[in-house]
Amino acid sequence: MKTASQLISLLLVGVSACAQEPDIAKPPWTPLILHPVKDAATHELLRAALTESDPLVRERALEALAFIRDPADAARVRALLNSESLPTRQQAAKVAAQLGLTLSSEQRALSDQASPAKSSPPPPEALRSSNVALLVRAVQALDGEAARRESATLLALLRRPEVVVREAAMNACSRGKITAAAPELLRQLDDADEGLRLAACRALFMVGRDIPQADTIAAMVRRMELDPSSMVREAAGLVLVLPKPSDQPAIDALLKLFQHPRGETRASAASAAGILWAKPELAPALHPLLSDREDLVARAAANALGILKNPNSKALLLTAFETRGPVVQERAAVALGELRSTNAVPALVALLPKTTDEALKVSIVEALGKIGDPRALPPLRQVLLQILLNNNLPRAREAAFGALTRFRDKLAVPRAIDIVTKPVVPPLPGAGPTYDEDYIRIAALRFLAEVGDRAAGAAVLAGLKDPVNREVRPVVAETLERLLGKNYRPLPDQDFRRYFIESMTPNPVQPVRPPGVALAP
Repeated sequence: MKTASQLISLLLVGVSACAQEPDIAKPPWTPLILHPVKDAATHELLRAALTESDPLVRERALEALAFIRDPADAARVRALLNSESLPTRQQAAKVAAQLGLTLSSEQRALSDQASPAKSSPPPPEALRSSNVALLVRAVQALDGEAARRESATLLALLRRPEVVVREAAMNACSRGKITAAAPELLRQLDDADEGLRLAACRALFMVGRDIPQADTIAAMVRRMELDPSSMVREAAGLVLVLPKPSDQPAIDALLKLFQHPRGETRASAASAAGILWAKPELAPALHPLLSDREDLVARAAANALGILKNPNSKALLLTAFETRGPVVQERAAVALGELRSTNAVPALVALLPKTTDEALKVSIVEALGKIGDPRALPPLRQVLLQILLNNNLPRAREAAFGALTRFRDKLAVPRAIDIVTKPVVPPLPGAGPTYDEDYIRIAALRFLAEVGDRAAGAAVLAGLKDPVNREVRPVVAETLERLLGKNYRPLPDQDFRRYFIESMTPNPVQPVRPPGVALAP
């Protein structure tokens, strides 16, 4: 039998030979071979590798044994704690700690050294470096307190010609809330670089409470009027509506932007109105935008009205939902749900089965769940039944389970059990039906945990005939535990690691048997 170091050498030589003399008749060499952890033959080879003279082989073997964590390896690992090689002693101390062996203070220190070291921030001298890469890393490493200590340096860096340096300095000024940077930040808003303007707006948001309000308002209005970047306009809107002792000047500026001839500016202003201000009295100024000729403006207005929650907006939002296209309808439905508009239920219910737009369908479902009108129950149950091969819309089913959980609808329990336990998705030509998406089965299980009973739990346990995917098993265990009153645990898949030693014994993978959970002892 070849030693571990010889095996490594052969594998590496094979890789080199393939690289130098390609031959399609030769099988490719792979320096790392996949093996199951519980392979006994591999385990014995790893133990044998601990006696190799090459320290690298010993350290790799220790690393592999750390995954296995067999208490029977304790004596071999402890013997290497006195190795002449410091890296071997460090790796042995790390494995010994994982095996629960008692270590001396010196050995514990070695174990800590074997762990990846945390990168330390560059020294302060790096902030004066002429190397741009080193300088940027040093600025990025500054936390808020360090940025305040280096405020003079950061203010100087804001005037450097390199865009990347100025952007890093702006972000550091933001972390340190350095008010003195505000004049320079305002000046940088006219830079041609989009990232720089965005960083300047974000930094002004952090320091804006302490600078003259008139200057900030004028600069943000200019960005919202002229900036070609939607991200910069959004950030400028955040700065504009930043709460201050007196909001009225900013409110007046925002109201003027509602009438701006540029549609992008009107949309940005409408979005800003709903972001930070909980001022329902602003809603009347937004109402005309629901009939704006541009869909994105009306959409932004509907979204803002849903946040402001002024009851007087219900009728106009319903009109927008009934007369505009899906782009506006999606946000109007969300707003009607936030306002709990029972008058909107017939229109929402009527459109729900007709639309094939998934985002709109999800918004309608969520709105009906928030409104809480029982008239919505039959169409919500129907969403769980409508699984079409050419228009699946899985996110709508996930949302339907959330809405039906709000209603605590017992009549949806049988369908939830079917989605968890049976292939319900129509088949492709020549194939059979398949299970629904994992996240939908999880949503169904969450619904059953809240609404189901012991009979539902027994039906799930009896109905799971096929292996359950790993992501679903923990939720199966939680649901069964809640419904049946017994402690279940998810079963793990057989684990695999990449070892550098070739196994001598094949070990076939044993799949997890359904239902993928077991009673805990």
